Amino acid sequence: MELSALIDKITNFNGDVKAKPKDSNKPLKEYSGKTPKELRAMLKTMLTARRVEREEKLLLRKGYNRFFIGCGGKELIDVCFSDTLRKDDPFLGYYRNKAFDLHRGSSLWEKMLEAIGDSRSQVGGIQIPSHPSYPQFAILPQASPTGAHAMEAAGLGAAIGSPVPISENSDFPGGAYKRDAIVMCAIGEGSTSSTEFGRAVFYSVFNKSKVIWGIYNCGWAISVSVEEQYPDGDPTVAYSGLEKYGLKVMHFDGTDIKEALANVKEAVEYARSGKGPILANIKTTREGSHSGSDDQSFYMDPVELDWHTYNDCILKTCNTLIEDGIITSGEISELWNELDKEISGLSQKAVETFTPKTAEIIASKVYTYDFEQCQATWKKYRDSMNVDRAEKYKEYHQKKYFTSPEVPEKVGPMTMRFAINYTLFDIFTMTQDALLYGEDVADFSGHMINEIEKQKELKGKGGVFLVTKNLQREFGNDRCFNTPLDESGIIGRAIGDCFQGRRPFPEIQFLDYVSPAYQIFKDKFCTTYQRSNGQWKMPAVLRVTYGGYKQGAGAFWHSEGNLGTWMNIPGLLVVVPSNRINHIFQLIHEVSVYLYPLLLILPFNVFIKNTLKNFP
Repeated sequence: MELSALIDKITNFNGDVKAKPKDSNKPLKEYSGKTPKELRAMLKTMLTARRVEREEKLLLRKGYNRFFIGCGGKELIDVCFSDTLRKDDPFLGYYRNKAFDLHRGSSLWEKMLEAIGDSRSQVGGIQIPSHPSYPQFAILPQASPTGAHAMEAAGLGAAIGSPVPISENSDFPGGAYKRDAIVMCAIGEGSTSSTEFGRAVFYSVFNKSKVIWGIYNCGWAISVSVEEQYPDGDPTVAYSGLEKYGLKVMHFDGTDIKEALANVKEAVEYARSGKGPILANIKTTREGSHSGSDDQSFYMDPVELDWHTYNDCILKTCNTLIEDGIITSGEISELWNELDKEISGLSQKAVETFTPKTAEIIASKVYTYDFEQCQATWKKYRDSMNVDRAEKYKEYHQKKYFTSPEVPEKVGPMTMRFAINYTLFDIFTMTQDALLYGEDVADFSGHMINEIEKQKELKGKGGVFLVTKNLQREFGNDRCFNTPLDESGIIGRAIGDCFQGRRPFPEIQFLDYVSPAYQIFKDKFCTTYQRSNGQWKMPAVLRVTYGGYKQGAGAFWHSEGNLGTWMNIPGLLVVVPSNRINHIFQLIHEVSVYLYPLLLILPFNVFIKNTLKNFP
């Protein structure tokens, strides 16, 4: 129903009312321990989010807002999660989480700036409305391609759970988020059909991560019913087999405040305990069409439309709180009038002082290379290195990692494979912030990881081109390890490590193999710096190989040089080293401190003839 009609219906409540609780700060058992004061604050946020949504619609009609997408029907479950989770638990949402943002601390002024695409907003006008980025509230940058953000959540969950410490030189010394932090991922039921979501749930179980998957199931993805996506319209049916490994599957009503609070509390306690992740199918409504360009009355059964209207979480929550004496209808009316006046005023002020983004602002988020900044970061790591390199390489020689006991710059001519291997050893020796993982990169797998005596009798794998040879053997399985053979999962883990404060070196064997990860690679990995307005960066190096034509059945997919596909992605630096060893050392060292993801593409069979003269 229209918002004005909804408020009239609430303020004219004529049901039975219980006595008002005497102590506003006394926890109420029927509300899972929330106090009357907390409940009123939650309701205020819900009303605020709905009023902001109405203002966005008005701004759209006036031409100040270029796009509108609503959160109506999701406000209750948003505030339940926001109020129950810790303020520093990272949140990866989608474009329906306005109430979560506001309850975490986002200001109304910020929401007005976002609505009109103002460059003064935290996202700098780079994003369309409802795609925020708030590092101060642990709300990570959002993007329109939903589903892929689940892989970011899975990657972050794994990164938080990693036992490898993060240095004081990191952008987030000690790690951005605490070891017991819960990663909350909110997602619509339509996006759960994506490949990325399925893999993300798997990874959260596989890595025993503290992740909550909150499926806000209103039954419709634009005009597609959830019944056309899953049997019985239940997005959790495909994951029942994972329950024996710790996944907890929950189903509850996100329009009923008492039921929602009880289940959210249970979910948070379970996830925090480390028993496994949560997969929650939460019933919500859609109070309004998918977006400003959609009209659900064109395709939705009028009976179902009525169900959504009369199960509106704001209507039901207000009635429940009034009945239980938590708040009166008069207090709600007064609160609404105050919000209405405040938001109208802020909206007018934002429009009158509108500051558009400029070409320079956009360019500053795309062309960010700063050699001096890279050198300063590299120097910071080098200066804190408490290792005698010369002695270390003698030790590596004794362990038969290298044929010479000399530091690499004194070794002389070598193949590119050795140049890369030397460089990785140097970086891994220098800091624990570096991790490397991917397909076949480890020396050993399975039970052989722990068979140290048996390992001594074997050469070990170390990658199909041996460039990662002995890294796992020397630095351990927590820093160099094989991943499942899933390219999007490799990229997702790298994103998570960057968010947590590491500098990962994910590896995909061949350039052609990046294709299955194109969605998360292009739309998430490469855009993070831009869409967050520079608040987050992805200092990762993705190493792949190309060229060196191989005959036979695998020719196309083992040697193709499809560089054009990747060179045209904003936010990605594509680097191909020459056959000069000093270039290779300096290149890999430098890109490891870069802002953006880098696709380091290495051709086959290049022989290095020059000795290193200017090792940094």
